[in-house]
Formats: sequence, structure tokens, C-alpha cells
Amino acid sequence: MNRLYIPFLWELVFIVATVLLPKQTLYLFFVFYLGLLYYFYYFYKQFSFRKLFKNMHRVVTFWIPVALTFIGLYLANYIKVQVIPYIFVGVKDGTVQIIYHNELLPTIVYALMMIVIKPVAEELFFRKAIIKFGSRKKVLAFTALSLLLCAISRAHGLLGIAEWMLMALPVTIAYVATRNIYISLMAHVLFEFYDNIYSVVYTIARIFNR
Repeated sequence: MNRLYIPFLWELVFIVATVLLPKQTLYLFFVFYLGLLYYFYYFYKQFSFRKLFKNMHRVVTFWIPVALTFIGLYLANYIKVQVIPYIFVGVKDGTVQIIYHNELLPTIVYALMMIVIKPVAEELFFRKAIIKFGSRKKVLAFTALSLLLCAISRAHGLLGIAEWMLMALPVTIAYVATRNIYISLMAHVLFEFYDNIYSVVYTIARIFNR
């Protein structure tokens, strides 16, 4: 954990910045995730394209867990969007909204961030770097820390933190159960693609048809 003080401080600076500059969240999130990705890819060596491609040739031990994790993310998102708002009617969740204008460059930045940079950066930091294996208590403690840190990067209110912990649960379970970061990473990327591609394509089409 001694090598994680930099990303911990990075997240703290990011959270403060989202409070002070709520209208600049698109670029704040982009810089935050890009910084994490740079740190864990170049300095922490948490990712290997060779290992990813090697995993992609395994149907049973890779693609089936990826599919199950994707389903878990879909169900968590359904609960977050369709169930929780009807239980906590009128309660603000405190989610940090990613605001961007309907222009081509901000839309491309948003798409690149949400579909590629965000899921990869989150898996490398909140899962692989933070969760340590050993005793059951150690795993539970670091897993809880992982879920909390991931959630507070997306929300400042208690309800929002709970919602984003729920959203992070499927990929966290996948990583803890398999100890293979490429499973949770691939599932996360595929879900973000599914969740964002329609709105991105629609926005770009609308921009070109003005």
C-alpha cells in the first residue's frame, strides 16, 4: 500500500475539484482517470496487453466469467436506475454529474473516457492495486475500502455512495473470485460500451445534422 499514496492523493484532489468546479466535471474526470491509467500502466505495471490477448483465447475461464459479470453489472444498473429512485423518492443521491456540451470534441472526449479510460483505470486502481489477498479478514477489509473509494469518486451523498458501491460490486466480486483483473476489466469495458454507445452515437448524429 505504500506505493498508493500518490493515487490516493490524486483522488482526494479530484474530489475537492469536483466540489469547487462542478461545471468542469467532464475534463476533471478525464484528467483523473487518465492520470490513474498512466500511473498504473507505466509506473505500477498493472496491465499487459499480452496477458489480455492470452486470456481472450479462453472461453470457459475468461469469457463465461466476463458474461456473468456483465449480467451482474446490468442488474446492478437496473436496481440503481429503476428500483432505488422509487424507494427513496425525492432524495438526492449526490452523484457527480458529468456535464458536457453537445459539441463534437466534448462528445468524443466523453466517449473515450467512459468506454475505455474509465473502466480500465478503475479496475487497475480500485480492484487490482487496492485489494490484497491473504486472510479472509484482510480480503474483506480491502474489498470494503475498494468499494468505498470507488463510490466516493462518483458521488458525495450517502445514497449516491451506496448506489455506486452497488455498481462496483459485480466487478469486485469477479476480481476477488477469480483473481484475474482482465475478467473484471473486460466486463467493465463491455458494459460501459453498452451503456453509453447509444447516447454517444445519437449525439454525434444530431451534431452533424444541425
